[in-house]
Amino acid sequence: MPFRKVIGNIVGPSGRRLIWRVEAKFFARPYRQRLNGMRAIEVGGPTDLFGDAGSLPIYSCLRSIDNVNYSTHTLWQSEAVRFRETLVCEGAALPVNDAAYDCVFSSHSLEHLANPIKALLEWRRVICDCGLLLLVLPNRHFTFDWRRPVTSLDHLRDDFKHDTPETDLFHLDEILALHDLSRDPPAGTQEQFKERCLRNVEFRAMHHHVFDPETAAQLLREVGFSIVRQDVKEVDIITLASKS
Repeated sequence: MPFRKVIGNIVGPSGRRLIWRVEAKFFARPYRQRLNGMRAIEVGGPTDLFGDAGSLPIYSCLRSIDNVNYSTHTLWQSEAVRFRETLVCEGAALPVNDAAYDCVFSSHSLEHLANPIKALLEWRRVICDCGLLLLVLPNRHFTFDWRRPVTSLDHLRDDFKHDTPETDLFHLDEILALHDLSRDPPAGTQEQFKERCLRNVEFRAMHHHVFDPETAAQLLREVGFSIVRQDVKEVDIITLASKS
């Protein structure tokens, strides 16, 4: 039996929660040090991941946090944090002045956008010189996308070149064929999942793109970011990047 599981059995549920919180704070320390006191905007939040009980607790180190969502009602509502302001708009078209924030962060959102390069260039625009981007993407090996191929950088360039809109369903056939519904209970049956995908512009639940750590780093460099650090924690590919 793994040592960690043995310890977990000894200390019980409350002890395991305490160990988890301590581990999360230790893991988050270098991120918190870089983000401390910054004015932030989150695209697609809030997320429990960044809350005090999450595996990357950073909300509490920020000076202020605004939020961006495509709608006032989403499938991922959370009570993780109260934002100073919530902007209702597309993630790739922010009604925000240039260099208005010190950092942008986004968790499990970029894969839902049809045109990631367009979005990242917009996020880069709204942060100051040497500002930071904290990007969390799903690691396909631990998600319902595990059967799907990683999206190539060339494909992402084509999406940008052709100004692919959020109504795009180019990946629909691949998703319906390869999405592992056994790892996605909220999606329902195959027919329910198909119906939700066809109405993706309303729900934004579909993963247009699939990433791994290498393509995540390549994509950020493509749009003018320098990688500060990258960690992979099972389902999460966590990349901190600086505006070049």
